[in-house]
Amino acid sequence: MQVDLETALTEKSTQISPQNPHRKSLLLAGLICILLSFGLFLFQEQQLQNGQQGQGGIFMLQYALAGGYFLVLVFNKLFKFKKSFQYLEYLMLFLVLGLISDFALNRQIRIFYPSVDWFSAWLVLVSLGMIGFSFRQLIPRALNFVVIFLLGTGLVAFGYFAFYLAPFYLIGLVGALMLGLGLHVFIPVCAVFALVTAARRMYKHDLALQRTFLAGILLPLLAAITFLVLWYQGSTHINQTLNHYQTQDQQDLPKWLVVAQKIPVTPVYERIIKSDLVYQTASERFDMFDLPTRNFDETLQHDPLVVMATRFFQKPELQTEERIKILESMYDARHLALDRLWSGQHLTTSNVITQAQIFPEYRMSYTEKILNVHNSMPVEWSQEEAIYTFHLPVGSVVTSLSLWINGKEEKGYLTTQSKADSAYNTIVGVEVRDPSVVHWQEGNTVSVRVFPCTPQENRQFKLGITSPLKVLGNQLQYQNIYFDGPSASQATETTVIRLPNDAIGRNLPSEYKVKGNGRYERFGEYQPDWRLQFPVSPISPVSFNFRGNQYHMQAHVKKYSDFTPTRIYLDINKAWTQEEIATIVEVVKGKPVYVFQDSMIKLTNLNKEALLASLRTSNFTLFPLHLVKDPENALIISKGNGVSPNLQDIKESRFSALFSKSALNQQPVRFFHLGQDLTPYIKTLKELRLLRYDQGTTDEIVHLLKRQKFVLDQTDANTVVLGASGTQIKRTETSINSQTTAPDHLMRLFAYNHLLHQIGPNYFKKGYLEENLIAEAAQANVVSPLSSLVVLEKQEDYERFGIEENKDALGNATMKSSGAVPEPHEWALIILVVLVVFYTAIKPRFF
Repeated sequence: MQVDLETALTEKSTQISPQNPHRKSLLLAGLICILLSFGLFLFQEQQLQNGQQGQGGIFMLQYALAGGYFLVLVFNKLFKFKKSFQYLEYLMLFLVLGLISDFALNRQIRIFYPSVDWFSAWLVLVSLGMIGFSFRQLIPRALNFVVIFLLGTGLVAFGYFAFYLAPFYLIGLVGALMLGLGLHVFIPVCAVFALVTAARRMYKHDLALQRTFLAGILLPLLAAITFLVLWYQGSTHINQTLNHYQTQDQQDLPKWLVVAQKIPVTPVYERIIKSDLVYQTASERFDMFDLPTRNFDETLQHDPLVVMATRFFQKPELQTEERIKILESMYDARHLALDRLWSGQHLTTSNVITQAQIFPEYRMSYTEKILNVHNSMPVEWSQEEAIYTFHLPVGSVVTSLSLWINGKEEKGYLTTQSKADSAYNTIVGVEVRDPSVVHWQEGNTVSVRVFPCTPQENRQFKLGITSPLKVLGNQLQYQNIYFDGPSASQATETTVIRLPNDAIGRNLPSEYKVKGNGRYERFGEYQPDWRLQFPVSPISPVSFNFRGNQYHMQAHVKKYSDFTPTRIYLDINKAWTQEEIATIVEVVKGKPVYVFQDSMIKLTNLNKEALLASLRTSNFTLFPLHLVKDPENALIISKGNGVSPNLQDIKESRFSALFSKSALNQQPVRFFHLGQDLTPYIKTLKELRLLRYDQGTTDEIVHLLKRQKFVLDQTDANTVVLGASGTQIKRTETSINSQTTAPDHLMRLFAYNHLLHQIGPNYFKKGYLEENLIAEAAQANVVSPLSSLVVLEKQEDYERFGIEENKDALGNATMKSSGAVPEPHEWALIILVVLVVFYTAIKPRFF
């Protein structure tokens, strides 16, 4: 058998030997051309990821490599149209060059969107198999099995493309007159015939190679069939869920939310929801293919499995907006779904500067993020809109915004959300001039918009955030503020940490260089997720005084009061374990226990097992506080995995209407959360003080239930509690108006939390706005559900939209006004001022 194989592999027409050095050099030349062309393809891919477009010259070079190699083969009589596959080794190398040119041309003339990663990797492996065939006599026999297996898988891949491109064959023939560009559509079908011929030559007289080739064909076919079966089951499941929703007597929640609760989080279900948004789908006619109908601000992709699935099966009955809502809730895609006035396709984040002033004695920090936005569009007049979502630590608040206009830093004005929106949308959408705006969002996030970002120069803006530090044992943790937005994968970052003294910074990582006077710097690649820890310091008694009030920080110690719940409500979803449920059900035995599934249901020995199993299939829950009876004596025990819709997502639903109506007249209900993974829904309820909230482990709630205790709410009109930092800020009246060395962030954190307390259930009321709350937000310059920061180009713009600067306010937070330790040159200036004042005072006496 071995002799027969070697005979088959050394046919005269395909011989590679020292007796044919010219032909051998042509094979090496083909390999070099492939490496050059693929290198250009990767270079172009990198440029595209950085937002650079219009690189047709690179394609023409790749096309020239493929066409030039083909002409060399023709001139050397190694390609004959009547016997196209006689010299298959050389033809294989040309086909690989043609495939690279094919995909490069698709970037210029779009027929299908870029392939998903797994399909791109598969095509690269098949191309390696085709190259391996051309050099098969020079590689071990074991590798020949790998080569023929790859050729078998390639037959399926190129067979798919041959059918996909069938509608374009006639156009390709016409396009062949244009320098032969139209011939690109025939590359896959030529590859199919070439792979079949190559396989026949390799496995001729060898049964093992035949089976390997067949295995290569069967594996992708079986994978495709498996995917189609899973797609059909998933689509059927979604439609069944929708049908069940339609039969409900009370449709309190929107149908997309019910689907999001019930569908598993798997790659197949994700593709079902993302079809028409992210993944290209097949149309009803096999001869044409639709492109996604909505730009989801995610790279549009071509997945052959999705195309086939949407060709053979109907899509679920979900509208585009409903799919987007599901993605926002389940796949952390809220930033991708933000509405845009202008494209941001060519924008990247080129540089990040992070300055963090740490106040260990106040367990808080002030962070400034300065970002540079780069527009890589080659057209000079291109104007695009940069949209960022910043993820803030719990309890944080935005306290400053700046935009550089004509090289000068312009600070933001605080106003109502509606005025900021009106000004931004009018100027950006109609007048196309310079604004920036930052809005509060649910779930500890804010959105920042900057316009215009042009190719002439990088756009720069600054965001300032005041945050509590988190207490972890005997350490304080500072958490970096990361963002979603224009890619920062190639960005550089300078990080500056300012501490009260060098002693506190001894435990900083070695990458931070000591600059003296409590200042540490790091320069390198942008890092989105990092944390620093410092020893816990005693809390300073020094207060901050402003306009007749003083704000001082104290340690917060939890206090408990007697509490015996008469009703227990369990908020069950897939985050719960069976052990946790069993433990709590056992400890509350003898008390009425309720769960929610379409309605409130009391747990009994008869329904408990089936009901709890069904509830644990839900990805998340929105527990209906308005259905809690006797809330003063009720206790809700909940757990989540950080996934849920926001309250704003369901504001038009019956659920929201009932909830808002009862929230206005209902006292906060006692609520215990297992673990720290709060959902956006619970985060917002907690911030608005609609819950008398506590969290901990299963053992801790069991201990509280046995002792008949629950945490006491220690907030009031002049006290806000910052639970993560173990502190509370108190406000008292004072006749002392002089400022102290305490940071003004004491007042800013107090004002933000105080605002949320007062807004409370009014958050659900349409158009809710009270002048005293806006005044409080403006005085502390904090972004809240009612207030936003906006930067406009001209003073006339502020006047036109009724936006005024509050002179009787703290204004934008800065490093200079945050109680920071002066730099050496600042000390010199201070001393100089003191000397001048001293000289002026004593001059009349002695001179």
